[in-house]
Amino acid sequence: MDPAARRVFLPVARAHFPAVVKEKLAEARAVLARARSVASGADARFLSEVSARIDALDARWTAYDQAAGALFGALERADAGADDPALADRVEAVRRLEKGLSLDVKLLQVALESQISDRVRAAESAEGRTVVLILLYSLGALAIGVGAALLAQRLLAPIETLTAGVKAVAAGDLSRKVEVASRDEIGLLAHEFNAMAASLVRQRDELSRAERLAAVGRISAQITHEIRNPLNAIGLNSELLAEELAAIPGASREALQLLAAISREVDRLNGVAEEYLRFARLPRPALARHDLNDVLAGLLDFLAPELTAAHIDLRRELEPGLPPVRADEGQLRAVFLNLLRNSREAMPRGGAVTVRTHRANGGVDAEVSDTGGGIPPGDLSRIFEPFYSTKERGTGLGLAFTRQVVEEHGGTIRCESVVGRGTTFVIRLPAAPEERTEEPLEAASAT
Repeated sequence: MDPAARRVFLPVARAHFPAVVKEKLAEARAVLARARSVASGADARFLSEVSARIDALDARWTAYDQAAGALFGALERADAGADDPALADRVEAVRRLEKGLSLDVKLLQVALESQISDRVRAAESAEGRTVVLILLYSLGALAIGVGAALLAQRLLAPIETLTAGVKAVAAGDLSRKVEVASRDEIGLLAHEFNAMAASLVRQRDELSRAERLAAVGRISAQITHEIRNPLNAIGLNSELLAEELAAIPGASREALQLLAAISREVDRLNGVAEEYLRFARLPRPALARHDLNDVLAGLLDFLAPELTAAHIDLRRELEPGLPPVRADEGQLRAVFLNLLRNSREAMPRGGAVTVRTHRANGGVDAEVSDTGGGIPPGDLSRIFEPFYSTKERGTGLGLAFTRQVVEEHGGTIRCESVVGRGTTFVIRLPAAPEERTEEPLEAASAT
């Protein structure tokens, strides 16, 4: 520079630039202080490096400022010439310091820009991940919503089915069944509900049958009562008339045969009337502990001659040591008598009857099997109905009476039959409860 320009430039350089640099360094340190208060991890370490670099810049600037100040002082002296070798060395030294400062500033700038770029990319990546996560969370929420709806539908569908079944049964449709395939509490409830509905159907059928039997019993008792007296009178008069005709010489043999036929029919009708009355007025059983084998043995001994005369082989298979049953002996004998006579009538040309007993679950089973013609499947389901009979002159009350007596004793009866092979009736009676033995009076008073 020419001396005049140098005289203008040097005061400005010595007064303005150092102040600007100090101000910028102070601003940098203030920014670093605010950033380090919220930074952590890698960002905190980077800011510490930046702070160290700024401190190094501050130290290098101080050295430069001193060298530049000495140079500017020499330039201001009038005796310094441009071609002074010492001045040229000092200028070169100041220039090297300037280049070092410029390089440090550029390196710091590159480091800051690189860190900012990394943070921008990290923010963009985080933003992308956030968008992806939002989409995934949205899809997850949608899937959860759909799954919850399906689960609710799956849980509510059996409940709705069960509710509809309850309403149908409450309206009187006892044949309605609740179809629930699940095996949880709802499935168990549906199973128990179906069992309850089936039980209600059985109870309704039994009540209806009991009402029909009661009505039939009342009617039968009334009709039987009305016809018994005329039948007795007819029978007595026919016997008297037969005696008078027999006392007359040369009486017609055909007339005597007719009177005998009348007497037989009267006796048969009296038997039918007695059977109706017995069915209609079944007395309450007088229950006591009995050995079923003893009851059957006495009855079989009584019927053995009759069965032998009918060419029927009687077989006994009575298991010893059976628990006693609580029953009315007279009604029990009538039940097995009816079954044995049915077996005899089912084998008009002879055969075999087997009576066996054995233990059952909580009771005793008694079976009466024959080798007769069997019962067709169409008749098997109706044989216990009152007044239903496959016999030509049967009343249809024998098996109905048998079933009524067995049920009065708390038992069950079932029939198994194969056409051409025979029939088996199985009666199950509950075992009698154990009787409590009372202590002797002396032992009781002593205690």
